[in-house]
Amino acid sequence: MKRRRPTSADLPLRLTPWKVYAVWEPIERILHRMEADGTVDVVGSTPVFREDGRGGWYEITAAMDGVIEFHQLAQARYSIPCRTDALSRLGRKLNAAAPIFQADIDAARADIAVCKQQAMRLRASQASDLIETIRVQMEVERLGLAEVAA
Repeated sequence: MKRRRPTSADLPLRLTPWKVYAVWEPIERILHRMEADGTVDVVGSTPVFREDGRGGWYEITAAMDGVIEFHQLAQARYSIPCRTDALSRLGRKLNAAAPIFQADIDAARADIAVCKQQAMRLRASQASDLIETIRVQMEVERLGLAEVAA
């Protein structure tokens, strides 16, 4: 009997936790800063964050929306529960420049913990498939093909 060595795509993300933490670290850094001094960086009226690993500025709410969509899709596709309501609410508050309270930050942190647990249950190939699905959806929306397909 021949044994097959698993590829990195076959590995559960719990064996490479740094990949999951790398996704959440910028958002957690934003939450920490809001707790520490009550501020976020903005360009015009758009909340942004600097991602040193990629060397650029990114919209906070767009990044959060992408991560939320990933976890909601994972729940729908693989029946692994997650919670994203508090993260969505925080994103809406940031977009509207509404007051953000400690309870909002605490609830967002609780959602993040549940999302991390969900991600750790995925295989790398499943996560890659979810990311590719979201990329295709974004491209369809960008090209305005969503109305045509509906």
